[in-house]
Amino acid sequence: MTNIIGRKRELSELKEIFQTVQQGRGMMAFLAGEAGAGKTLLAEESLSHGGLRVFNGRTVEEATPPYGPVAAALRDCLRKTPGFHLDSGSLNPYLALLLPELGQPAKEADKEILLEAISAALASIAARGPCAIFLDDLHWADEATLEILPALADRLAGQPLLILGAYRSDEITRGHRLRWVRNELRRRRRLREINLEPLNPADSATLTERVFGAPPHPQLADMIYRQTQGVPLFVEELSNALIARRLLRQGKNGLELLPGEDVPIPESIRDAILLRLATLSSQARAQIEVAAVAGMEFDLKLIVELAGAESGLDELFERSLISEIEAGRGTFRHALTREAVRSEIAWSRRRALNRQIAEYLEFTHASPERVAEHWLEANEPAKARLALVACAERSCQLHAYRDAARAGHRALEIWPEGEAEEDRLHTLERLAHCAQVSGQLSDAVRALREVLESPLLAENHRRRGEALRSLATIYGLQGAWEQAQAARRNAAEAFDKAGCFAEAAVECLAAAARYGGMLQLPAAVELCDRALALAKKAARVDLEARILGLKGNLLAVQGHFQEGVEIVNRGLSIALQHHLPDAASEVYRRLGGALEYASDYVSSREVYTTAYRYCQNQGEEAQAQLCLGCMSYILFRTGDWKQCMEICRGILNDNKSEAGGKAIAGAMLGIIRSYRGETRPARKYLQTAFDQMLRDRSLAMQLVTLWGMAQLEEYEGEISRADEYYRQLLGLWSSTRDIHDALPGMGAAATFFGARGLEKETTRCVDGLAKMASVSGNYEALATLAHALGEIALLQGDAGEAARQFLQAVGQFEKLELPVERLKSELRGGAAFIQAGERETGIAHLKSAYRLARNLGARPLASRVAAELERLGEAAEERRSPEAPERAVAGGLTARQVEIARLIAAGLTNKEIAARLFLSPRTVEMHVANMLDRLDCRSRSEAVRRAGELGLLE
Repeated sequence: MTNIIGRKRELSELKEIFQTVQQGRGMMAFLAGEAGAGKTLLAEESLSHGGLRVFNGRTVEEATPPYGPVAAALRDCLRKTPGFHLDSGSLNPYLALLLPELGQPAKEADKEILLEAISAALASIAARGPCAIFLDDLHWADEATLEILPALADRLAGQPLLILGAYRSDEITRGHRLRWVRNELRRRRRLREINLEPLNPADSATLTERVFGAPPHPQLADMIYRQTQGVPLFVEELSNALIARRLLRQGKNGLELLPGEDVPIPESIRDAILLRLATLSSQARAQIEVAAVAGMEFDLKLIVELAGAESGLDELFERSLISEIEAGRGTFRHALTREAVRSEIAWSRRRALNRQIAEYLEFTHASPERVAEHWLEANEPAKARLALVACAERSCQLHAYRDAARAGHRALEIWPEGEAEEDRLHTLERLAHCAQVSGQLSDAVRALREVLESPLLAENHRRRGEALRSLATIYGLQGAWEQAQAARRNAAEAFDKAGCFAEAAVECLAAAARYGGMLQLPAAVELCDRALALAKKAARVDLEARILGLKGNLLAVQGHFQEGVEIVNRGLSIALQHHLPDAASEVYRRLGGALEYASDYVSSREVYTTAYRYCQNQGEEAQAQLCLGCMSYILFRTGDWKQCMEICRGILNDNKSEAGGKAIAGAMLGIIRSYRGETRPARKYLQTAFDQMLRDRSLAMQLVTLWGMAQLEEYEGEISRADEYYRQLLGLWSSTRDIHDALPGMGAAATFFGARGLEKETTRCVDGLAKMASVSGNYEALATLAHALGEIALLQGDAGEAARQFLQAVGQFEKLELPVERLKSELRGGAAFIQAGERETGIAHLKSAYRLARNLGARPLASRVAAELERLGEAAEERRSPEAPERAVAGGLTARQVEIARLIAAGLTNKEIAARLFLSPRTVEMHVANMLDRLDCRSRSEAVRRAGELGLLE
């Protein structure tokens, strides 16, 4: 109970946490404080009176195997609960990877399965009653343990289980993984943090009295407090040192120093501990030195074998310097005691002891982590290297990739040049893989560069190609696309030399796709041709189909629409003829893209719909999501904003969606919400999407998102920021010479600059659009050019010519079914007609623009048109407010819910309904639940009957 002094607040918080767990809720809490603050004793003493079963997961400094503390806690549960079996069902073989005593382990397991096994095991413990897992010294914990704590907190939130961790706050450096853990748990609101501060003078005096067994003289108590600054362990050790050295006597006002003596002035807790240890017998001193070298925990048998008789151990137990944690296993009462003893051992003796301990641990088949540490301390690099390689391999098998990378790196640091080069190369490759999957990308790059420098790869072209492929992937993750593309092309060359033509084709195809995203179109087409030749040499028709699909799409982007669509169709025919669902799914999507670039939005939507249903039928969920993502842009441009938003929300809420797909969905939501006047969420969506597109170098979508961001600022009245974004859009277009994705943005920029009398900038927009129209010749480019020419004519005072150009744009946009662009041309055309003296025609165009804006729900534009009509003395048509919610139909159902009810009546499942309506299954489930609630029904069949009675199924 010693260190409970002065901890009323902390004890109260812990009591509250224990009560919460006893009520059936899972908790995670951390005790933090500097070395010697009394975290461990506070935790142990409070847990012993907290009404919870307690299991300890100890962490050993610098030698903790992957998931070591968690495994220790599970093992402690088995030891303390005779007859109990960890119930993780079919997951037991995976749990045996951590606890071999459970039986035959699984041959391999991914990280999710291991997490599931650990969660199931902890849940089975909690099922027997409220309990606590105490993870001490988390600052020394392995990376794998730290990484699973946030996930465990989520999974065990409904179990009566407390995970209580303790760590030294002064050991948490800036890059320490525990900082990430804390941030994750705080973000999820799963963490209670208790910080232990030093004791105040009164509490320090109380602790001193408890150690002395009698009150100290106030002057002595004050001297001890000032010397220790209230750090509990420091107070305790200094007080013990005064007793051990017999420096005290009973005075009138309490214990005081002997005449002529002073309080020793140790510079640190370590010095205070050494003052106390000075009175140990030589046998006990030898025993504690061996224990200090062995580790925080140690085998008592090892201590006796290396240091002699057991009498010394008895003395250490009596003085509470060490304690027994289980039969035959000891531990230091405090890590600082071990550190103080270890620092006083001569280096030659310490090295000799490490050598003996390493041999003992190898003989007893201890973890390679502990063995490696002792061989390193013994200055035996060759033996340490073997142990570290074993550590890396074991950690990698357990998917503890950060721990594996760290062990591999340490092994390579002591690897002699030119020795066992094949083993070194294998270790480097493993290090690169583990560093990559754990997010340590710079380390992965360095490892792969070293692999590529190995003489063994000079003639091993296949292995060189694999290393270059991995390097290209990592460069891509870093956003270093030029380096990624160079590595990808070099990988293709290496695979070609090795005779691996299919692998070479895959690399060329990947590089071509990336060049397409970067709008480096000639390079992309060239690589497609090279990939096609390689695919034919490999006799891989699936690759031929995919390459033709990409090449045709790229040609369409360049304005060669007919040729592009024909080539994509060739690829699709090959895929369907040879029953290749993977390739067909991808090529269908390419065909939709080619038609989109030809501004044939109706056909493009039909193809995307067909592609989506095909992918769904073939079980190609990832490709189906991509089809939806691509179709969302078509739906936005053609005015089907409601369905577009539903699709985009589904993509954003799907954890399986790729970052690029989420960025497109976010951009679409942002632009639509900006049109609707919902500026705050719109800004968030657009900025997040733009940041991702910058990382991906997705230039085409950058053009679209810049347009959305400029328009948002314009609606908000932030004209200078809108001007900046429009100029940025023009600059990006100048560097890419895109002929499609920049069209709506360039048209909007022409209107923005023209309305502000900026003729130079407006002319720049017109020149750009003229070049786009001359290359592509498609109707959208021509219509947008006509709109921009109308702006120039207005600037030059030729209202009649402006009206003619705007009218031409309106007609083309109407044919293309692009309501947003038509709305803008109607608005500007109406102003031009009125300026030209044709008021009636101008009013008609303004009212048409108003109706379009109202139907789309584009509130800012509708308000702008209404204000213009009011200025002209004309009333806008009577209309429903854009802010009004969707009207409910009979039975309180929305139109969407009625649609779903009809499909349920037709016998469709939720998944089939989702596919039919282009929604996520989760969204359909939500609609069905709301429908049941509105109709007061308990089942789908009952809801269908009720809907029929209301006449909703007709």
